[in-house]
Amino acid sequence: MNPSRIERRKWAVWSAVAVSLIALYPQLLMWGVRGSEWNGSYAQIHGDEWLYSAYVQALIDGRPRRNDPYTGRDDGPGQPQPESVFSIQFAPAYLISVPARLLGISSSTTFIVLGLLAPFLSCLAIFWLLANLTQDYRLAAAGSVVVLCFGGIVAGQGAIHLLHSRFTYNYLPFLRRYEPAAMFPLFFVFCGFVWKSLTAERRPFMYAVAAGVALDILIFSYLYLWTTAAAWLTSLAVLWFIARPESLRKDAKCFVTILSFALAALVPYLILLSHRSATMDVGQKLTLSHAPDLLRIPELLGLAVTALIFFGAVRGKLKWRAGQSIFAASFALAPLVVFNQQVITGRSLQPYHYEWFIANYVALLGGILGVVVISLRTENAKQRIRNRALTWLAIIAIWWAAVEVLVPTKIITRESQFIDRAAGVCRRLRQLSNGDMVASTSRQNPRPLVLAIDYEVAVILPTFAPQAVLWAPNFDFLNLGPGESRERFYKYLYYTGIDGDKYTKALAQPMSTFRAAAFGHERVLPDMAVQTKPITNEEIAAQAAEYQSYYLAFTHEKAAQHLLSYVIVPANVGTDLSNLDRWYQRDAGENVGDYILYRVRFRS
Repeated sequence: MNPSRIERRKWAVWSAVAVSLIALYPQLLMWGVRGSEWNGSYAQIHGDEWLYSAYVQALIDGRPRRNDPYTGRDDGPGQPQPESVFSIQFAPAYLISVPARLLGISSSTTFIVLGLLAPFLSCLAIFWLLANLTQDYRLAAAGSVVVLCFGGIVAGQGAIHLLHSRFTYNYLPFLRRYEPAAMFPLFFVFCGFVWKSLTAERRPFMYAVAAGVALDILIFSYLYLWTTAAAWLTSLAVLWFIARPESLRKDAKCFVTILSFALAALVPYLILLSHRSATMDVGQKLTLSHAPDLLRIPELLGLAVTALIFFGAVRGKLKWRAGQSIFAASFALAPLVVFNQQVITGRSLQPYHYEWFIANYVALLGGILGVVVISLRTENAKQRIRNRALTWLAIIAIWWAAVEVLVPTKIITRESQFIDRAAGVCRRLRQLSNGDMVASTSRQNPRPLVLAIDYEVAVILPTFAPQAVLWAPNFDFLNLGPGESRERFYKYLYYTGIDGDKYTKALAQPMSTFRAAAFGHERVLPDMAVQTKPITNEEIAAQAAEYQSYYLAFTHEKAAQHLLSYVIVPANVGTDLSNLDRWYQRDAGENVGDYILYRVRFRS
């Protein structure tokens, strides 16, 4: 007897609740640690989230789509701004910012809400896809949990990352807000619509249209989601027509409909891309390479699943022409396509994003379906996997996800303390902005400029305050003029009292932020690009000599290029501000939690 609708919803909801509670743990920990002193910050899952929340906050504040919350530059008459990663992939940003603005809440609050909704909706989306493919709702519930909870392992992240690295790791990678979290469920909804368009007896065309619309939204959401969707759809189409040539005319209508919608969206997308910043390709670590990439875990899992299906078909243990078998194989092959598209295109763009945020989950989905199609050997043997086995599978997945989140509790606690205390001084700047956000005559510095001695505070600041920052570690991703990123970085070093000797020592540290700023993140974090060159001692010496020359030749004119309005200094850390005091006059300072906030005036 088919399960009732209430029973189906029960399995779906309980699975989603379990994953969501695990995902909420870091925020619950922050609230518990900060208590009544909480300054409204969200608990960080991934360091890149601050770039996204800063952009969302700028939209909430009414700034245009083409804006840079870190430099304070907005698109406007006489000062047009180029397209950026954020302005091109605008769909999730507006999905979050529009309701937030209507409700009068901050981007930090919306990220807390997103941190709860994303895992809940992702679990429901995968459940819906698996339920449609297998008609087994217990299996769909267990499968949705397995896909989300084991994604870290298949990405080489999570607790398994500690086996080969002493640094912290990313748990439950799909939770990174808002990329990919905001649109992550839509990827699986898209796959479900494709299945419906190929198999539904009623209104298949409407499902094809729905799939096309979903793909269009993905195109303007996240590069790695929509290109993976395109790679999977291509794999599916090839396999489908090989297995079912007799239905070519009927099934081609589905794929042509989806392709038509995709092309309609790609035209404006490519137009936006053609107006991108000149520094965008460099900042995004675009690499020219035709080298194959064949040894990533999602690929290996996908190849194993493909081999399982192949030998199962050869030995007559599955119906390889069945829709479930074709979908399983297409999910298994998709990672191989996305990691090796550069063999044809010659362009590779931070492929680890595929490995962490989508290809790992697609490979797991293929693995689950592969096991299912092997277990359903004949029409008369469509028996459900035993309830006890399904229950234990889901419990193990949930247990593992809990382990991944609980193990770094000390790190989460430390980060939560730092982040929320930094949010306090940033919120004070927002209060002060009501009186000092006057129009500037400088295009280069349109908003009051803040020097945060602790550069991690600079990364967080635009999420809470509308002022701009002199420099932050993410500046190589921004649209800056020729040499401007280096100029701001050197100026930051100069004002914080770092001379040539200190800079040389920092450059010698393998994972230092200054090393990444000097030579590029991709050369410090090799996963960001392919075929990176190691940093040599000669390069370090040349970089140190260049900065030392800048340090010794610092002039009044250089100081006047970026006029500071505020300086944030850690209260309990001795900081040499003698270089800053040479060019600026500080007021008495205001103690805000762990920081001292100075107003400064340039010595003209």
